[in-house]
Amino acid sequence: MKKEKNIPDFKVPKDYFETFEERLFSKISEENFPKSAGFKAPDMYFENLNTRILEAINSSEKSQKAIPLFPKKYLGYAAAIAASLVIGFLIFNTKTDNSNLDSLQFAAIDTYIEEGNLNLDYYDLTSYIDDEDITNIKLEDQQFSEATLKNYIMENVDEETLINEQ
Repeated sequence: MKKEKNIPDFKVPKDYFETFEERLFSKISEENFPKSAGFKAPDMYFENLNTRILEAINSSEKSQKAIPLFPKKYLGYAAAIAASLVIGFLIFNTKTDNSNLDSLQFAAIDTYIEEGNLNLDYYDLTSYIDDEDITNIKLEDQQFSEATLKNYIMENVDEETLINEQ
């Protein structure tokens, strides 16, 4: 590998940058530039500028008329249509939902109680159950598979309780 890998071969002549300005101005003579600027502002232009701007703003505010985006008659039509839709919905909606409790899923109620959101213990719950409700329960109709019962017992009962029950 070369040691001087990043050294360019380009070299600047001696005193090139020191004499650059003199050489530049010698090539560009002042004769080539125009004698005047080329643009001329009218007399008293900047002194009267503020007053002319304010006059233009005041005159433009008085003469312009705003065109409404939605004419008033269309707004009335839209309000009449919306009112008729609401009335029609209320009249023809004959579905009555007497009980919101029926629409709840029993699993949602169970999780609500199990998470401790309902502060009732077993004594409070049994006070709401009548003897007639207990006699109407038919345990024979509810069939659970043996695997389901084993899974329930394994998840919800302690090992010590299982050992003591045997």
